[in-house]
Amino acid sequence: MSRKHSGSRFKSILSWIPAFAGMTMMLLTLHGCGGRPAIMVNQPAGISLKEICDRYHVLWQWDSVSQVVTLEYKGNQSKALVGSSTVLVGKQQIVLSAPLRRERSMIFVPEDFEAQVLAPFGVPIGGLGAVESSSRVHTIVIDAGHGGKDRGTIVGSGTDEKEIVLDVAKRLEVLLENAGIKVVMTRDTDNFISLPQRTVIASRSGADLFISIHVNSNKDHSVNGLLVYYLGAVARRDVMETQRRSNERTFLRSLNAVDSATVLAILTDMMDTLKSGHSQKLAKLIVRSARETEGIKVRGDGVRLCHFFVVRNTLMPAVLVETGFLSNHQEHSKLVMPTYRQKLAQAVARGILDYANE
Repeated sequence: MSRKHSGSRFKSILSWIPAFAGMTMMLLTLHGCGGRPAIMVNQPAGISLKEICDRYHVLWQWDSVSQVVTLEYKGNQSKALVGSSTVLVGKQQIVLSAPLRRERSMIFVPEDFEAQVLAPFGVPIGGLGAVESSSRVHTIVIDAGHGGKDRGTIVGSGTDEKEIVLDVAKRLEVLLENAGIKVVMTRDTDNFISLPQRTVIASRSGADLFISIHVNSNKDHSVNGLLVYYLGAVARRDVMETQRRSNERTFLRSLNAVDSATVLAILTDMMDTLKSGHSQKLAKLIVRSARETEGIKVRGDGVRLCHFFVVRNTLMPAVLVETGFLSNHQEHSKLVMPTYRQKLAQAVARGILDYANE
């Protein structure tokens, strides 16, 4: 950053700032506020911050006196301290796998910087293209499973399904919105939403697709891999289910349509015909995208029929994505990593956009 130096008094004050900044950094590190210790000289430099910011059009500046790096993107701001692994993204504190470091006049960041800092910041890391204006997909409901008192699958201490799927869902939300799609979240915080209420939210939204995000588990710890579930042919018992009938009437009201038995029957037939075939197509495209993403394993052919409540009681094409098995040691170690969650979100987003642009 450029600075104008005027007056001997200002120069005198400026002369002691670097020493003060260095001492502050040391104290922060000693007291656990500055993240992990700085990388040693013989360790790899990481990724150039300038290259990353240029790639994603993120504004940035580095204050050589305070050693503070400031990032700005669409009105959002993030701050980091060279020599520290702690980054402030808005009011949230993120801890990276390694500290930021400086070599000569360049700043380097660890490999998880993009997924940990830029993705939640709203930067379209996946490089996904926009949806065409003629697309049949305009609004999508993203359903992060479980939440609040419902922790979902639990393996060990501090690994709850509800936290993992909410993080993946939020990353998916950013990617889709940056691609021009409106997103409705059934939950965006750690709160409990009942299964019927999730389908009501979907019915009121007028959405074109419903995507539910979960994590799997199995008594056989060798079982692993991503799976995408969808509802096959709609059975009569499904059509007559109380929640589904209620959702159909909710949808009718959102269209300002006449609430009659005849209109409801026509609507049901149309929605069921659309739902079955398009859900299968969407599931297969998400699986294809996952197979093409390095590091993601797909189980078998990747698609399964299901009878899950949120899938059968939503009116639009719907899939439930089981992102992996927490019960599998290898997948567990990946699912707790932000970088891997970003990969999952990108794979699902690409599958959705492939469907939207076909």
